[in-house]
Amino acid sequence: MSNRKKSKQNNELSLRFQTLPTFAQRLIRYIHYKTGAAAELILMVLLGVMAYACQDKFDVQLKNGKTFTSLYLLFLARSGSRKSTVFRLLMEEIYRLEKELKDDFLVKEKLYEIKLASWKAELKKLNKQYNKADAVDENDALKAIEECQIREPVEPVRPRLIIHDSTTEGLIKLLAQGSPSLMLGSDEAGGLFGSNLFRNTPALNSAWGEGRISDSRASRESYDADDVRLTILMLLQSEVFNDSIVGKQGKGIRSTGCLARFLLVDLEQIPELCCIPDVGTWSDEPGLEGFFSILTKHLQDGIKRRENNEERICVTFTSEAQVLWDSQSESIQEKIKKGGELQHHDDFGARFMEQASRIAAVIQMFITPDSPIISKETLMKALNIAQLLINHIITKVDSTREPTRAEKLTWYLEDNLVRNGSYDYKRNDLIKKGPYSVRSSENLMPTLEQLESEGVVQLFERNGINYVKFIGSKMEPRELAERTNTPILDSGSLAMSKLPIPE
Repeated sequence: MSNRKKSKQNNELSLRFQTLPTFAQRLIRYIHYKTGAAAELILMVLLGVMAYACQDKFDVQLKNGKTFTSLYLLFLARSGSRKSTVFRLLMEEIYRLEKELKDDFLVKEKLYEIKLASWKAELKKLNKQYNKADAVDENDALKAIEECQIREPVEPVRPRLIIHDSTTEGLIKLLAQGSPSLMLGSDEAGGLFGSNLFRNTPALNSAWGEGRISDSRASRESYDADDVRLTILMLLQSEVFNDSIVGKQGKGIRSTGCLARFLLVDLEQIPELCCIPDVGTWSDEPGLEGFFSILTKHLQDGIKRRENNEERICVTFTSEAQVLWDSQSESIQEKIKKGGELQHHDDFGARFMEQASRIAAVIQMFITPDSPIISKETLMKALNIAQLLINHIITKVDSTREPTRAEKLTWYLEDNLVRNGSYDYKRNDLIKKGPYSVRSSENLMPTLEQLESEGVVQLFERNGINYVKFIGSKMEPRELAERTNTPILDSGSLAMSKLPIPE
């Protein structure tokens, strides 16, 4: 990859504090004051906690139907970045609520054990009576046994809010047995990538997009889970992610569509951390009390909603926000088309608006918890956040995978324009001096044909010599003329060399 391209990408990976919602700025400033952690880390944990609180209470309305408010988030940073400190701080209320649910479960479990003992004694007594009954009383005794069996106490299931580690089978079992709204969260998530959860990704894909997953095998008990919600928040070191996901199974996990469902920040990719203004002091205003109050209410409302079998609240857009949504969606569709700047990342681009909509709904429900309507301003903030996170994951994937021959050749053509002095390259020169992977006709021709089909180059012959016209160059003829010191009178030939030859 050229240095020019790397520099551009690095600028797109930097978080700008003023683009965040005001309430998020205040929270990040406070948590940074308390912990010294980076704004990027705090933002990711905030998003994860907020998404989880909202996922079983709200859906968000899109043009083609509803989607969830769940998010799959990854934060990568080396040891010492305060990952565990921020994670524990913002997860405090979720842990507290889970403890309350556990204590309630333990009480129910004791009552169940008492009822079960009584029920077993009654059933044993009825069985004895049935065995002693004569022909006249046999039917009555059997009926009493059947009625007793119907009254067998139901064993309580401990509801879980968060798990730190899981296999695919374990996750499906939990979702199917009493914990249909769950967070898979860990501040030391390296071990998760050693499980089959990221080798067998259909369950993650379904939980993100359909809310219906199953695990049916003849060799053991099967589970089906419907109407589930799952948020993932995993913090780990970059090296672990590089080796486990991108390095070993990058092609596989991306080809299943799983990687495109994740949003990522890699602290080591950022040239300069976000500047947080006014961090030296903190006023007496509340720190996290208001945030935790909204968080707890959303979690409790989600639990009650399920108990009462009620519908989720559907978050919608204002008319101004919908106009912005439509405009951004149209722009993304153009970018993922053949020849667009997201052509080779269409899997990420195709989900961009849904990711942004989820983030917008989550943010809005913490700004106006009683009014489920997304404003244009909130959507704009969410679009900025989604763009940053998707830039990070695209850059991570690109930086850790082997570039294709087409990419290598395109970069070569761009980087050698000035030396070549024209947009027209001799095909034979590419075989002699181009990237090593295309220094043969057997490799070069299929690569050129691919680039020609994508509108990057045009192949032609002149005076018996085969040429490659680099019509997809990002460098304009005027810049090329300046960099090659071409006189103005002769610069027209450079402009002509970039124009496609009419067929």
